[in-house]
Amino acid sequence: MTTFKELGLSQPLTEALERLGYKHPTPIQEETIPLLLQGRDVIGQAQTGTGKTAAFGLPMLDYIDRDDTEVQALVLTPTRELCIQVTQAIRAYGERRGISVVAVFGGAPIRSQVAQLKAGAQVVVGTVGRVMDLMSRHELVLSSTRYLVLDEADEMLDLGFLEDVEKILARAPSGRQTALFSATMPNEIKRLAESRMYDPVTIKVQAATLTIDTVEHFYLEVCDRQKPEALGRVIEAERPRQAIVFVRTKIGTDRLARSLSDRGVRVKALHGDMSQGSRDGVMIAFKEGRERLLVATDVAARGLDISGVTHVVNYDIPNSPEIYVHRIGRTGRVGRSGRAITLVTSRQRGELEAIERHASIQVAEWSPNGKAPSARAPEKESAAEPAVPAEAPTIPEAPASVEAAVTAQGPDSAEASPEGAGRPAPEGTNETPSEEAPERPQPRRLRHTKPRREVDGPRTTLIVGAGRAHGLAPADVVGAVVERSGLEGEDVTAVRVLERFALAEVPAGRAEEVVTKVHGHDVRGTPLRLEVARR
Repeated sequence: MTTFKELGLSQPLTEALERLGYKHPTPIQEETIPLLLQGRDVIGQAQTGTGKTAAFGLPMLDYIDRDDTEVQALVLTPTRELCIQVTQAIRAYGERRGISVVAVFGGAPIRSQVAQLKAGAQVVVGTVGRVMDLMSRHELVLSSTRYLVLDEADEMLDLGFLEDVEKILARAPSGRQTALFSATMPNEIKRLAESRMYDPVTIKVQAATLTIDTVEHFYLEVCDRQKPEALGRVIEAERPRQAIVFVRTKIGTDRLARSLSDRGVRVKALHGDMSQGSRDGVMIAFKEGRERLLVATDVAARGLDISGVTHVVNYDIPNSPEIYVHRIGRTGRVGRSGRAITLVTSRQRGELEAIERHASIQVAEWSPNGKAPSARAPEKESAAEPAVPAEAPTIPEAPASVEAAVTAQGPDSAEASPEGAGRPAPEGTNETPSEEAPERPQPRRLRHTKPRREVDGPRTTLIVGAGRAHGLAPADVVGAVVERSGLEGEDVTAVRVLERFALAEVPAGRAEEVVTKVHGHDVRGTPLRLEVARR
C-alpha cells in the first residue's frame, strides 16, 4: 500500500501526517498529490469525506516559500463552516513548516482579518464574498499568488458566486497553478475550467464509501427507555480505544453525558450550544487521546478528522441514510478498521433497511461477545419493484418554490385546489357544457388552506447554515421563517436544501428582519445560522 512519503511529499509534512495518525493516502490523494507536485492543473470530482483537503493542501504547503511573506496561495470555499474546517486542517498539516495560514470569512470582524493579512499571510482560505470585499479594499492582493484552489465549486455555483469567482481568478497571475474540486460537474463549472485552467487533468472518485468498507456494521434493538443501559453494555463489552456516540439533539447529548457520568463512565459532550472555548477544549483533549468517549450531535461532530476513533455508536438512528454514511466515516479511517453499532427500536427497522440499501451493506445483530449470531436477512423484494418500507426516511428534492414544498407536505394538490373549480372547457377541446351531463362535484377546500396569492416586489436570497446533512427539509426552512418572522408562507420562495446549507428568497425589505429573528432558532436539533447572500 502506498505511503505519503512515496508520493513525493517533504519530510516535515510526512512527519506531521505521522503525528496526526495518517499512514496511507486515500484514492483521491494518491492520484492528485503527484500531479499537483508536478505543477499540473487538476480537476477533482469527489464527494465530501474523500480527503480532498489533504489532496490539495499538502502539495500547496510544499510549494510555499517560507521566506516570502506575500500571499502565495488562495483557497476559495462556498461557506464559512468549510472555510474554518479547511483552515484548521492546513494549519495542522503545515505546523512543522511554519506556514502562516489565515481564514477570512463573513460574520467575523473584518478589522481583525485585515490585521492578520498585514502581519503576513502566506496561505489565505476564504469565502468568496469576504475575499471580494478585501480585494475591493486593497487589503488582499493576489499579485504573488501562484497556487489557487476552488473547493466545492458546484456549491459556489448554487450560491450564485460564479461571477465573483471569475473576477478573483482574473486578478490572479495567469501563470498560476489551479486546482478545482467539485462533487458534480455542471456545464457552468466545465466552462469555467476550460477558460481559466491550463490543460487540466481530471480525476474522478466515486461516491464517498471509502471508509464504509473498512467498518463492521451492527444493530441492537431496544426500546427507548432501555437505551442508556444498552449503551452501557455496548461500551463495557466493546472497550473502544476511542468512540463517538451520536445523539440527535443538544438536550439529548447533555442528558446522555450526565447519565453515563452517573454510571461511572468518563465522557465529554460536544454540541453547538457550547462556547467556542469549551468546544475547542473538548476537541483538543479528544484528538490528543486524553478523552476516550465523546457524545456529540451531528452538527458539532461534522468535519471531525481523528484517526484513532475505533467505534461509532448511533444512540439515535440518523434522520437519513446519507447522515449514517457521514457518521460512520469518523471511524475506519486511513486504512484502519472500525465498528459501528446502531441502537434501534422496533419501529425503526424500516429506517435501518433504508440505510442498508443506500450504503449497500448488511447490518448484523450485535452480541456482547463481539460475534453476530447472524446477519439480518433483508425482506423479500420483487426484482421489478423493490419493497420500500413506509417508515423509511427520504430526502425530497428541493422544489423550485415554496409552493412545491407546501404541496409536498400535505394532500392539498392541484386536484383539491378550489382555483380550478367551475372553469369552462378551453377552446378547441371536445368538451362542451351540457344540461344532460351529470354535474361534477365541486372540490371542497381542505381545512387550514387558503387561495395562494401572487408574490411581487424585489426579492433577497438568504443563506441558511444547515442542509440535508443536518436532516433539514424545505418545509423546515419555510416553517422556521414563517414562525419566527411573521411572514406568510407564500413570501418564502425559491427554497433549495443542499448538502450543508440551504437557500431561500424573501421580500428584500424584510430580509434583515428575518435574519435577526430566525438566526439561532433550533430546527431538528440544529441552530439555524442565517445571512444575506452578497454578490
